[in-house]
Amino acid sequence: MESILIVESSYMMRLFLVNYLSKNFDVTAVETPAEAIEALQKKWKPNAVISNFHSAKSPERKGFLEMVNTSNELNIPAVLLTEEDKSDQRIDALKLGAKDTLSKPFNPVELQLRVMSAMGISQRNMIKRVA
Repeated sequence: MESILIVESSYMMRLFLVNYLSKNFDVTAVETPAEAIEALQKKWKPNAVISNFHSAKSPERKGFLEMVNTSNELNIPAVLLTEEDKSDQRIDALKLGAKDTLSKPFNPVELQLRVMSAMGISQRNMIKRVA
């Protein structure tokens, strides 16, 4: 089963994401980029990362995203959740190396499909897992 690392500062959003995505994935959720880096340094490599964007410009979050996206050992696709439907946030997220972005509030089915696409799971498998 594919695994997902969620990095989300909001407890309620973390809980929602874990409950929804754990039907199809092995999900680990943390509150901060520091906790995510600690998990990744234990030689665990998730198939994808979902992270909130609102503090993506902070040095800690930027360092985490650079580690996830540019490390030769990791290179994990990241889907960033933006706080608002603003083009500049989506552009900044993509510049930081995000594979995809999605604005809050979002449809959880769309999030799951975007994450599966970022992981390279085929369309045929997507239909079976989301339906």
